[in-house]
Amino acid sequence: MKKDPPLNFGSNSPLESNRKIFVARFPELASLLCLETPESTQSIFSSIPKEYRIEKTASGLPTLSVRGTYLHSRYNPLRDAERAVSRADSFTATGCFFAGSGLGYIPEEYAKKFPESPLVLVEPDIYVFFSCLSARPLEGLLNHPNLILAIGIPAGEVTSLLEQTNLLDIPSYEFPALMAPSRSWWDEFAILRARNKKKKNINANTLRKFGKLWLRNMCKNLNEMQKCPGIESFTNLGKGFPALVLAAGPSLDRIVPYLPALSKRMVIIAVDTAARACVTAGIEPDFIVVVDPQYWNWRHLGGLSCPNTFLITESAAWPAVFRFPCRGVFLCASLFPLGKFLEKHTGTHAELGAGGSVSTSAWDFARHLGVTQIYLAGLDLGYPEKKTHFSGGLFEEWAHDDSSRQTPTETSLYRRLSNAPLHQARDYHGNPVLTDTRLQLYVWWFESRIAQFSLPPTITLTPEGVMIPGVSIAEEKTLLEFPIIRSFIKERFSKVSVEQDDSRKEIFAHAIADLMKTLDDILHLAEDGLAAGERHTFGKTALEREHALAMLNRIDKKILNHPAKEIVAMVFSFAEESQSEDSPKDPLKATKNLYTALVTAVKLNISTLIKFN
Repeated sequence: MKKDPPLNFGSNSPLESNRKIFVARFPELASLLCLETPESTQSIFSSIPKEYRIEKTASGLPTLSVRGTYLHSRYNPLRDAERAVSRADSFTATGCFFAGSGLGYIPEEYAKKFPESPLVLVEPDIYVFFSCLSARPLEGLLNHPNLILAIGIPAGEVTSLLEQTNLLDIPSYEFPALMAPSRSWWDEFAILRARNKKKKNINANTLRKFGKLWLRNMCKNLNEMQKCPGIESFTNLGKGFPALVLAAGPSLDRIVPYLPALSKRMVIIAVDTAARACVTAGIEPDFIVVVDPQYWNWRHLGGLSCPNTFLITESAAWPAVFRFPCRGVFLCASLFPLGKFLEKHTGTHAELGAGGSVSTSAWDFARHLGVTQIYLAGLDLGYPEKKTHFSGGLFEEWAHDDSSRQTPTETSLYRRLSNAPLHQARDYHGNPVLTDTRLQLYVWWFESRIAQFSLPPTITLTPEGVMIPGVSIAEEKTLLEFPIIRSFIKERFSKVSVEQDDSRKEIFAHAIADLMKTLDDILHLAEDGLAAGERHTFGKTALEREHALAMLNRIDKKILNHPAKEIVAMVFSFAEESQSEDSPKDPLKATKNLYTALVTAVKLNISTLIKFN
C-alpha cells in the first residue's frame, strides 16, 4: 500500500464536501475545530502528525494507520463494515454508541441500516477525526438525523452528555483497533461510565424504594409548594463570604468547639443530621439543608428551634419539615418526577445537585450562594477510628436507646459497621480509613463535580475522612484569623423576603388538572394495552392476532414517546416494584404483567392526589 498524495482542498474533494455538511449540521463544533472555512481547515490539516497515515487498500478504499497500528482492514474495510452491521446480535434499532470513529465505515453503515436510530460517535483524538473527514465522502453519516458527535473532549464530558440525552444505557460498539490511538482515554471513560450507570441504578432503586413515600409526602405538601419561595432568592447572595458546610461524620466532634468563633467569620450551612451539633455549640446555622423524604430525617430536627435559620428543602420532604420553627422555608427544584412535572407548569426553582447524600446538596447550595471558598467539616464519607457519626447526635442517642446489658452501645455501632461490606480507602494524609461502596459513590460525585466546578475552591478542615480528589486541606485555627463579618452576613441575608406567596393557587390548580389528565391518559393507554393483549391471546384468526399485535406496538410507542416522560418513568418504576422478579419468558405475558402493574401504579397516583388535594 502507498500513502495517499497530499490532501486536495478543492471544491470537489471529500474533505471540502464533508466540511460543508459538517459546518451546516454542527456549526458550534465546526468553530471549535476551526473548520469554518477552507483556509482555516487547510491550516489545521497541515498540522496532522506524520504517524497518521491514510493509505489505499487492495480494494482501492482508504484505511488509516496511527503510529503503525491499522484501524481498519488493509484489504476491504467497507466489506468488513457491511458484514459487521449485518450481524443482528451486534446492532439493533435501539441506537449505538461507537467508540472511535476510524474512517467512519461502521457508523455510516449503521446509519444506512437504521436511519432513525440514535447514533453517538465519540472520537477523543482530533487527528483521527480530521483524517476521517479527509479520506472519503461521508454524506450518509453526517446527514443522519439523530447523529451526536463528541470530538476531542474529556471523558467526563462524554458521560455527562450521555446522561443529559438519556443515552447512558445505549448499546456500545467497541473495536480495540479503533480505540487504540486513545487507549488511556477509553480506560478512564469506562470507569466513569460504569460509575454513572451505578449512580443511575441507585437513583432508579431509590425511586422504587421511596417512590410511594415521595408521592404521599408531595401530595400532602401541595399547599406548601404553592406558597414557599425558591432558593433562587439566595443566588450569589454569599458573594465575598466564605462558607462552612457541616456534615455529621465523626470528625465533626473536633470542630464543634470552634463553631461559635467560626460562625462569626463565615456562612454556616448544616445538613439536617448536623443541625443538632450547631445548637449544642450554642449557634444557629444560617442554613439547614434537608432533602430526604423519610421520617427519620425529620427526627434530626425534631425538638430544635432555629428562628434565625433558613431551611432549604424539597417539595417531597417529610411534611413536618415545613413546620420547623425557623426564619423561613425555601424550596429547591424537586428531585421527584411528580414535583418536576408540577414545577414545569408553575415555575421551576433552582436545582441542587443530588448525589445520593444531603451533603452533596449542601455543597451545591454553597455554590449557589456564590461564596468565595467552601470549607467542609464532618464530611468523612467513611468511618475514621471505626466511628459512624459525631457524638451527641440522634444516631448515638438511638444506639443508646437500643442498648442493653447484653448489647451495649458499642455493640450496636459495631453491628452497623459490620452490616455493610467495608473496604479500605485513604484519608488526606495517606492513612487507611474504612469506607463502603455507597460512601465511595459520594466521593466520586464530589470528585466529578469539583472537577467540573473548580471555583469556588473546596477545602476540608477534617482530613481524617476519605480523600476527595480536588479538595485541599486547612486547619481550623487558620480560619480564626479571618475577619469577623457576622454583621455583614446578617445584613445581606436580611434582604431576603420570607413572605409566602398565595398568588399561585390558580396556576397550581391548572397544573394539577394537567397532571391528572396526563395520568388518566397513561391509564387509558395501559388499559388499551391490556385489551389488545387479550385480543391477541383469544383471537380466533391469524389476522385478528396480527391486528392486536400491531395495536400493542402502537400503544408501546405512544407510552414511550409520551410528552410527560418524567411521569411515565415514575409510573414505570412503581410498576416494576410491584412485579415479580421471575418475570415470564413469553414476551406477551411479560407485556400483560407490565400493563397490569402500570394500571395499578397510575391508579395509586390518581387516588393519592385526590385524597390530599
